[in-house]
Amino acid sequence: MTTDVGKPKMVARNAESGGAPKTVSLPKTAAMDTAGHSQELEELLVVLQRELLEEGPPTCILDADGQMLYANKGYHKIAEALAAADALPSQSTLGLMPQSGDSTPIAVSQEHKLIIEGRTEYYRAKRRPIRGADGGMRATALVYEPTTKLKATATALVQATTRLDDTTRLVSDWVWETDRELILTFVSPRVHDALGYHPREIIGRSLNDLPQERTPKLLSLATSERHTPFRDIEIEVKHRNGEALLFRLNGLPVYCPDSGNFLGYRGTAENITALRQREDALISAKESAELANRAKTEFLANMSHELRTPLNAVIGFSEIMESELLGPLGSTQYKSYAADIHESAQHLLTLINDILDVAKIEAGAHELRDEEVDPYDIVSAVERLVAERAKRAELTLATQLPEDLPRLRADERKLKQVLLNLMSNAIKFTPEDGSVTLAAHLAPDGSFIFEVSDTGIGIAAEDIPRAFAPFEQVDSRLSRQFEGTGLGLPLSDGFVKLHGGHLRLESQPGVGTTAIVALPANRVI
Repeated sequence: MTTDVGKPKMVARNAESGGAPKTVSLPKTAAMDTAGHSQELEELLVVLQRELLEEGPPTCILDADGQMLYANKGYHKIAEALAAADALPSQSTLGLMPQSGDSTPIAVSQEHKLIIEGRTEYYRAKRRPIRGADGGMRATALVYEPTTKLKATATALVQATTRLDDTTRLVSDWVWETDRELILTFVSPRVHDALGYHPREIIGRSLNDLPQERTPKLLSLATSERHTPFRDIEIEVKHRNGEALLFRLNGLPVYCPDSGNFLGYRGTAENITALRQREDALISAKESAELANRAKTEFLANMSHELRTPLNAVIGFSEIMESELLGPLGSTQYKSYAADIHESAQHLLTLINDILDVAKIEAGAHELRDEEVDPYDIVSAVERLVAERAKRAELTLATQLPEDLPRLRADERKLKQVLLNLMSNAIKFTPEDGSVTLAAHLAPDGSFIFEVSDTGIGIAAEDIPRAFAPFEQVDSRLSRQFEGTGLGLPLSDGFVKLHGGHLRLESQPGVGTTAIVALPANRVI
């Protein structure tokens, strides 16, 4: 069977003859003024057409009976895969061929999934009718267009779209988009859960119309020439049921990928109503706790002052009775009772003074009385005060001071009280035949260091923070074995901090404890 498909011709419609095709001659030039040159050009065009067809996508030509007339290289590469997929072209796959003059169209394309060298590839077979000079159907060309990459792109697009749809449905925020005038063009379905409105009821409204009060930051977006991203714009929007809700808006400008023109904004709206309510509740609870703490501190301070007045009277009268200033008591046992009353009252007054000092520190009412002090005098005074107590406990008391210690700018009374509390604790918690040492030195960074070390029972590392809490005892067993209110260490820590320094403990159970007082370098003279 012969057809006119092999020889290319350039044809055009003749307006005068009613559209009958005719051959168009190329314009004559100096290089094409002979018949030989025109024939050579036609031959070149035939070769070019053949090359383009041979090197193009897989292509084959079938006659009206479905017999193969031609197949190019690309078709031969996929022919085996077509056979395996039972997709070889035939009369049955082509369908009913229209007769000469019949204009019934043939199905345009058909998808094929082929396995080529272990890979899955997709092709779309496009059918193109080939007609003869009389307009009758002569043959059918099948062009197999590779669609693997197109298929992968479409699949990725579907997955991305599905992922975006799932995200907008699942996240608590609702997603929105606007045009350049801030008119909402898209709202995710989440807006129904957030505000009770269907997205269609929101689309078409201005983003500026949503808040109960117009927000300057949102208004500036519509008028600003700089389309910058924005974050954390808080707006109050009414729910459909009338409830006022607080939302936090975040948005990014959107630009046309082709022209680069500004298109609008895209962003999210997060419902922070519950978060703000929790924050307000926490702030309220914090303020209430501070008020309660301040009330407690004021109560302790007032109570301490109220108790000190009668205690001072008890102490004064017991001293008079003990010294028998107004004459003999009549019995030596009365004198012993008066001594006990005096000692107990003094102890109680010391505790009340400690409570008052702790209350003042917590209230920030304590003030330092800075003066120039000699560390040797302070250590000597503390040593004299605890020497008798250490002797009764059968402990070795020692001091270690270098000869060139500088003087300090500090509150002498408070510094003595710090060292006295630390020495008293060391003596209290050190068994017989142990030792307590008070040392002082200048650190390499210029700070002044006092150290009180003992060979006592020690404290576990995890219990050290509890030792600094007022009224705390590290162990309930200790509170039964050793008397005390637990105010000495926190009070000392407060006094050291008033000086700008810090107090820390280094301890090991069964080995001993070292209390280190570090005063800043600016207090060294």
